Amino acid sequence: MSAGPNPVLATEKQKSVAVKTLVEFAAKTGSLDRRFTPAPTGQEGIEGHKKVTSRRGEGYQTEMSLSISYNGITFRGRADGYDPAAHCIDEIKTFYGDVDRIPENHRALHWAQARCYGWMYCALNGCDQVNLALIYFELATETEFLLEENWKASELQKYFELLAEKYCTWQTQLNQRRHQLQQWLEQLQFPYGEMHASQRVMAEAVYKAAATGRVVLAEAPTGTGKTLAALFPALKSIPRTPVDKIFYLTAKTTGKQLALENIQLITSAAAAPLRTLELTAQEKACLEPDKKCRGDSCPYALDFYSKLEAARQAAFATPMLNKQALNKLADQFEICPFYLSLEMSRWVDIVVADVNYYFDGTPLLLGLTNQFEWNPYLLVDESHNLIERGRSMYSAELNRAELLAAKKVAPAALKKPLEKINKAWLSLLKKLTQVTDDFVRIEILPEKLGQALVEFTNSYSEFLQQNPEHSIQESIAQEFFFAALNYQRIGDILDEDFCIDMQAIGSKAEIITLRNLIPAQQLAVRLSFAHSACFFSATLHPSHYYQTLLGLPEDTVHIKVPSPFGAHQLKVKIAHHLSTRYKDRQAAIAPVCEIIQQQLHEEPGNALVFFSSYEFLQQAEQQLRKRLAQQDIQLIVQSRRMSEQERENFIEQFNQHNNLLGLAVLGGAFSEGVDLSGDALKGAFIATLGLPQVNPINEYLRGVLQEQFGQGYDFTYTYPGIQKVIQAAGRVIRNQTDSGYLWLLDQRFGQSQIKALLPDWWNE
Repeated sequence: MSAGPNPVLATEKQKSVAVKTLVEFAAKTGSLDRRFTPAPTGQEGIEGHKKVTSRRGEGYQTEMSLSISYNGITFRGRADGYDPAAHCIDEIKTFYGDVDRIPENHRALHWAQARCYGWMYCALNGCDQVNLALIYFELATETEFLLEENWKASELQKYFELLAEKYCTWQTQLNQRRHQLQQWLEQLQFPYGEMHASQRVMAEAVYKAAATGRVVLAEAPTGTGKTLAALFPALKSIPRTPVDKIFYLTAKTTGKQLALENIQLITSAAAAPLRTLELTAQEKACLEPDKKCRGDSCPYALDFYSKLEAARQAAFATPMLNKQALNKLADQFEICPFYLSLEMSRWVDIVVADVNYYFDGTPLLLGLTNQFEWNPYLLVDESHNLIERGRSMYSAELNRAELLAAKKVAPAALKKPLEKINKAWLSLLKKLTQVTDDFVRIEILPEKLGQALVEFTNSYSEFLQQNPEHSIQESIAQEFFFAALNYQRIGDILDEDFCIDMQAIGSKAEIITLRNLIPAQQLAVRLSFAHSACFFSATLHPSHYYQTLLGLPEDTVHIKVPSPFGAHQLKVKIAHHLSTRYKDRQAAIAPVCEIIQQQLHEEPGNALVFFSSYEFLQQAEQQLRKRLAQQDIQLIVQSRRMSEQERENFIEQFNQHNNLLGLAVLGGAFSEGVDLSGDALKGAFIATLGLPQVNPINEYLRGVLQEQFGQGYDFTYTYPGIQKVIQAAGRVIRNQTDSGYLWLLDQRFGQSQIKALLPDWWNE
């Protein structure tokens, strides 16, 4: 019998595509529905499959490998089972709850998978017809629900080829554009003609890392054009190395914007075949924040998958898929821009995203890298932030106030499991000899609390299986459920790089934390799936500190890019008589304010002052308002929890005024990622060494780092503090025509060990 176009067994050289990938691309229909629906874990699914197949008769075949080629692409997969007595291909799906609540579009996708396997079996075995069975196995009751179809091979062939043709047509477009991209990249010229010397040092290291599959740690001062020096050679490497994707990862919105601007600069030539995507957090991308993310509530979720084919085609024709372009497509096709961006992340060349999209616990980009066997080049901007971000990503926190709030709103079926958690919490508290406002360490993972959390998450899942429309989905109870799941996930990876601690708020022991102290191992595992990487920032000194805590390989290439700036551009002054240590802070307020007042009198112009805390800032603000009242100087002040718009307004005032003094907190929103060149900023005052607060948590961290690396104090306090100082000072000199001043308002800046950590082009 005829098997259609090229239905031959594939060779290893042909492209291979999983049947699951095929049907998700070509057969998915219906609406988005982002309600949380408990699903079996991978292990539960495996056990469920085993139970179903163990009930079958003699000769039953499991995990039957099938593959077939169509127009040069091999489609492959494993049918869950084949019953030779019934001549039936089985597709097994495990679930919890009511089988009638399985969405119709999910069921259609399951049938699509079974039908593809049916055609593969017929084509490879010369059958004219085959029976197909969709077996839903409810795990709690171990009940099977059986749906059956009988298909002629010729009809299955038509069905399969309709899907395969869609995929092959799309793949042909991808291949054609990829070929154009390779040719375009071969001819690509640096946008400014020649690189300056500092850029060339970094660019050569980035390119060589692509060729050798290595990692670069690059300290590149502000003004070296490091974004372009990372992007350009990474792109140029694509035609001649295994690199096939670039993930530009950053911890700041400003870093994303700078990357997108540089990509626009590189692709300014007409009709560049490069495709770039900006991934934005869902809460920022959502066009209907007051609506629920499902088809019966939001028009952008309604029939999402049915609209996707046309929207995907239009998106693929858009070189720069930034937030604005995605919103335009969303309006044109009435489709969710966030989930469209997730779909397009599979098909573009560069993804610009927050670091959590690759390094988090269950990250999108890492998952796609494994699924499609990509060889991405990671460009990790502002990498000095990744140590703290890593600690945050690999930590979990339970808050007793949230537990009690969840208990108040929970339905009766969940009150008992929540009360069990509360009792386990109180029992744990009785065993602890001391809980202070700061921190008490717990030696081992609390077993009873862990058991109670598992019982609650299981009960919650069972409740939602029976009550999928319940309002609990919008409540604090669901938030606590996700916190409990994260606690269990982190609990599974606990080792010597973590600690367990309890903190008190007032008189109550409110917070239990599984705290990551050393993120190196977790980061290293994720990094290992990339082909190459460049971690870069203006502040990566000393490099061994960052290499150690970021988990970079032993053969990491270290480069320090020379600064393009000279000492003549920045007047650095140290207040050798002044101490801003906590014990001396009250006495320091008056002399700090006096220095600021005198400097602004001698050199009028915009300036920023960085303090160690809001408390210090507010105390100084009162004196500065009095002192500067006669000098026609406008004072603006950073406040706690400023919105993004408020932060933008704060910065914009520096571009609109020329006699402005901004007060900010070191390490906050305005001490890095802010570009104020020329007269927008003439100087900065840093009234702190930037050292993290001495508290029981940091002191415990210091002890762990001392034991492991022999530099506990520097790793915990000195290096993170000086990094914040250098970042803040970097706001003053932004290019080679800038000039300004920097006041370091603490006598410790004069110490030789601190001076050795400051940029070598700074001269007092």
